[in-house]
Amino acid sequence: MVDAVSWKAAIHDLYGSGWTFARVGSRERDDWRQDVAAVMALKTADPRGWHTINYAPEVNDDRSGTGSPFMPWSPESLGESLYGISRESAIQLLVALKGEWFQAAGIPEFENRKDGLFRSSREIISRFSSDAIFFTNASDAYENRDADLMNPDTEWSCLSVYTTDCGLVAVSDTEVGVFWAFRED
Repeated sequence: MVDAVSWKAAIHDLYGSGWTFARVGSRERDDWRQDVAAVMALKTADPRGWHTINYAPEVNDDRSGTGSPFMPWSPESLGESLYGISRESAIQLLVALKGEWFQAAGIPEFENRKDGLFRSSREIISRFSSDAIFFTNASDAYENRDADLMNPDTEWSCLSVYTTDCGLVAVSDTEVGVFWAFRED
């Protein structure tokens, strides 16, 4: 079972460098999109007090000094940009986000690091109950919730102030998680 120490180690293994974001908030509303929008806007704290990451640098004045890399989203708009994926696709995506252009092929020495990266991804996903649901903005998942997201050849519905971003939203009965990577061209 994941605890604060194993969580921090897994988060740093996958998101400890680069332009990344990893944060969890409480699930307080029936409409989980409201809770996800609050996490993206940095308006909520991790309910367990565990480690978070926001390594996305500010790129312009549109961020209004919030420190959030995300555009302000209404729950309705946010839901239109996310596609449901399976737990296994979510595990793959958490690893792929570490690579250039959100692909495992872009991770230096991937084959040598693969087992450890997947262990970290499973550790992160284990925080969310077995009946949790997962979403991404990668269009490969639009009609295929079991899409292979290790090396997606896809487009992304960008949710941030950057030119390109990709990520995962995890939703359980008690928590929502947002895990994202960004690029600026």
